[in-house]
Amino acid sequence: MMQLLNFFHTHKLVCILSVGLVIRVLLMPISAHSFDVYAWYQNANDLLTNGIFSLQDFPPFWYHYLMVPVAYSYDLFAGVLPSWVGAVPMVSLPAALDFYPAYNVEVVPGLLFNFIVKFPFLISDVLLALLLYKIVGALTGNNGLAEKATFLWFLNPFVIWISAGWGMWDTLPALFSLVAFYFLLKKKYALSGVALSIGVALKLYPLLFLVPIIIYLFKAYISGERRNSLLKFFGSFFGCSALIFLPYIDRSISFFSDFFLFSAAAIDPVVEPLGFGLSYWSLFLLNRLFNLTITADFVSTMAVFSVLLVAVFVGVVYWRISKFSFKKPVFDLNLAFLLSLCALFLSYRVVCEQFFIWLIPMLIILYISGKVRGALYWGISLVALVYCLLNLPVPFFFLPLAPWIGNNLLSVVYAIWPLDSLRIIFLAIFGCLFSIILFYILSKLRGSFTLQKIF
Repeated sequence: MMQLLNFFHTHKLVCILSVGLVIRVLLMPISAHSFDVYAWYQNANDLLTNGIFSLQDFPPFWYHYLMVPVAYSYDLFAGVLPSWVGAVPMVSLPAALDFYPAYNVEVVPGLLFNFIVKFPFLISDVLLALLLYKIVGALTGNNGLAEKATFLWFLNPFVIWISAGWGMWDTLPALFSLVAFYFLLKKKYALSGVALSIGVALKLYPLLFLVPIIIYLFKAYISGERRNSLLKFFGSFFGCSALIFLPYIDRSISFFSDFFLFSAAAIDPVVEPLGFGLSYWSLFLLNRLFNLTITADFVSTMAVFSVLLVAVFVGVVYWRISKFSFKKPVFDLNLAFLLSLCALFLSYRVVCEQFFIWLIPMLIILYISGKVRGALYWGISLVALVYCLLNLPVPFFFLPLAPWIGNNLLSVVYAIWPLDSLRIIFLAIFGCLFSIILFYILSKLRGSFTLQKIF
């Protein structure tokens, strides 16, 4: 036992990565979001049937670049592995195991596809863990703190579940955002611009970092250096973005307009609530229980109000960031990135639970710095995880195992179904609780804006 403890103490990073890898590899094939991963499965089949230019979905870097190796890898291994690793027709399963009947899910992707489609997320999780280790280690000179940062990311149950259990790619834009952050600190502005561009091509949210980056570059350098750094960063950012987005410009514009300037009257507040997710807007989920009459005008008004609220919150945050000195850039720049995202999280009507991945690397740096208490970090992570497991109840994640344990899954579904009203209430509660904890974290950081920075 003493030898094992000594090995762990001497090789903490290896042990952390090994444990995290084992958990992920075991979970990846057997669990999946029953609609999202089915959508990736359909995309892969379309690509294999009609060619690599057949996909027109958004964002482009996932669908038009990463989906290509996923599809062809799946096709390669499917030809040599046993048939039991393949997809399961939904019609072969009891109707109660179909959580999304309105979405016409035709098959449950099998063990092989689940593993392959999540493999980029596994790589991303590892790279982000190593990058956090490098950033914290280099800036503190403390290997213990660097290992702690790795632990906080790689063994966070929420991170593991989103990447390996659910199968969602939010870890990828989080990685490229952190890469952009790292290269900014290293004064490698062209590489930072490329990294941020790829992050935007995976999820639009890194666009929020552009204004803080401009402010940082203006505050950190004198005029000549400032001009060169801005040219390098934005030249590479817009150049790389043009290469990625221009072939899909029509789809990009329509996606952006659908996200913010959609036809609000098209929303059915019962089937698709006006607000939901890790936000106080989750209170609108309660309409599923009370069937309140919500007019199209009210829906339209609240949707527009949400967009205006985003503009106000983001504007206020940018104004506050403009007051930062950036004399100690690690904390200030990290905080600027975090505040930009929090402005969105605390205003927009939809904060899907996987979006919390975006905040975690920044919260970890604040946690390591002593600016965020451990109880708050783990508490907000737990709230996000519980919301995730309630929003799509756990049995529906394990449908890939239905050929072997279908009766057990069915028994669990029948047991929890009478409690569905209680599930909706808890979703509303946990959505609000997430906003409360996030706001509390920010309130505790308020005094840090004028204090000496830690690094």
